[in-house]
Amino acid sequence: MNPIDLPAFLDRGTAGCATADPELFYGTATEQATAKAVCLGCSLRADCLADALDRGERFGVWGGLTTKERSKLKAGDGRWVDDEGRVRLACGTLPALQAHRAYDEKCETCTTAQDARVEVDRRRRLRAEHAKGGTVRGYQLHRLLEEQACPACLSAQARESAEQRKARAERKARGGDVVALEPRGTRRLRVAS
Repeated sequence: MNPIDLPAFLDRGTAGCATADPELFYGTATEQATAKAVCLGCSLRADCLADALDRGERFGVWGGLTTKERSKLKAGDGRWVDDEGRVRLACGTLPALQAHRAYDEKCETCTTAQDARVEVDRRRRLRAEHAKGGTVRGYQLHRLLEEQACPACLSAQARESAEQRKARAERKARGGDVVALEPRGTRRLRVAS
């Protein structure tokens, strides 16, 4: 009878799966979810996962991850496993930021990268507004970028404001009072008499 070659990491302790039903680790999705819970509390989980990845293990739950989850890690795109056994995306990407938000986490890397993406997009849109000769939207983009508006966009904003003042004055001259707008989200119910 040939002895089984056990992975070296098993010398460092007893695996959590040693007393669990082996079928859990190769069974249905529900059984594998139970197996993943067993792995989550195991002190050898990281070593087990590394061994499974090194060997290219194609079946079952190893190190708290299913075959599909392990294949995501092998893609080499910066994915990682968090302390709760979840495969996470590389930080600095929009999907990673969305995952952090879903888990109510803060990540400086993802937030900084998102701020940079937003600024690049705003600058791209501002160039398009400048190509039109400067616009009110261009003025708003300058404000969002927290910078002084260029003369063309400032002029467009001034024209828009002057037109609005003129329209209000004309309404008032025709006998229509300037109507105070209610804040958004508030509505008054009118009772029919």
